[in-house]
Amino acid sequence: MLVLAVAWLLFVPAADWLARLDVGSARGPLRETAVDNARGRLLTLGAGLVAAGALVFTALNLSLLRRNSEQADQWQRRTHELTEQGQVTDRYTKAVEQLGSDKLDVRIGGIYALERVARDSPRDHPAVMEVLTAFIREHSWEPWPLPRTEEEEDADLVEFTRPDVQAALTVVVRRDVERDARTIDLTRADLTRADLGDARLARAILAGARLTGADLHSATLTAANLRGTDLRHARVEGADLESADLTSADLTGAFLLGANLTTADLTSAYLTGTILTQAILFYADLARGRLVDACLVRADLRNARLSSADLRKADLTDADLAGASAADADLTGAVIGGARLADVTLTGAILRDAILFGADLTGAHLARATFTGRGEFTDANFTGADLTGADLTGAFLAGAILTGANLAEANLSGAVWPESIDPPEGWLDAGSGRLQRAAPGSASEEGV
Repeated sequence: MLVLAVAWLLFVPAADWLARLDVGSARGPLRETAVDNARGRLLTLGAGLVAAGALVFTALNLSLLRRNSEQADQWQRRTHELTEQGQVTDRYTKAVEQLGSDKLDVRIGGIYALERVARDSPRDHPAVMEVLTAFIREHSWEPWPLPRTEEEEDADLVEFTRPDVQAALTVVVRRDVERDARTIDLTRADLTRADLGDARLARAILAGARLTGADLHSATLTAANLRGTDLRHARVEGADLESADLTSADLTGAFLLGANLTTADLTSAYLTGTILTQAILFYADLARGRLVDACLVRADLRNARLSSADLRKADLTDADLAGASAADADLTGAVIGGARLADVTLTGAILRDAILFGADLTGAHLARATFTGRGEFTDANFTGADLTGADLTGAFLAGAILTGANLAEANLSGAVWPESIDPPEGWLDAGSGRLQRAAPGSASEEGV
């Protein structure tokens, strides 16, 4: 009915109104023609309106369909995610249950199942790492191999990392670090002889851990906490330990060839017999460290702190200690040949029997240092060095470069002085090539 009413309005009243606008009050054929023309225009208008309405209706329909489709897709995706998450949760639960098995192969299977969960679900990655690190901390101290029975004759079984603990370690150190939400915590874990080569353990907590004989070559341990860690005889060559905390750590006999220890804290660390050849110890803190017999050949120790360090018999050949602070350090018998010690602080240091052949001590601070014994100073450069109050009793200084060195109050008794330069004021050659104090009132004493 509504359509008929609209059609009647368009073709009767509206057509007459338009015709009257065109021909006024004219009658007859002229008016009928005007009415027909008006109806044609109205018909065209109506068709256009219908077409426009159809287009609007179609557009609204398409928008509604698209919205409904998007909602359906969202629900489908959500359902899929929930289903997938449920499957991941089931896998996670089963894998954790496997860790409690008394069978080694089942435990190892659970560990690798957890790794797959961590890879498939970034959301579960932190939880997996927490579980694995807790497993390592708890089980690493359990004896392996298992206690021997009376029938077993091998009494020299070598201790090494448990296979399941090693599997967990392998998963942890090769994880996707970008997904980490928490710091890897291996505090006090027993990782004896563990394989941690190329490990990703930046900022990890390994305080008090046992890493005796472990393989840490090329590992990333930047800013790691290794306080009190046992690293005896560990392989740490090429590892990155920049800014690591190694306070009181035991690195006795460890191999750190080319390791990066820039700004590392090695305060009171044990480094007896440690290989630090070509290691980078720029600004490292080795104060009170024990480096007896340590090998520091060509090591970079610029601006390092070695105050009160024990460097007896250490090999510092060609090492760079420019700007380092080694006040009160003990370098008895140390080999420092060819080393760069420009502006180094060795105030109060003990260099008894030290080999300083060809060392560069330009501008070094050596006040009150002890050089007694059979030290070798041939070609050592003391230009501008401060040797105030130094003890050079019996030192072999022939061939040393002492231009501008400050020897005020230094003890040169029995020292072998270079023939090319006069002895310092207050000292004279006793005739044997060794210096002795000049008698009061002598020419040497008076400086003439």
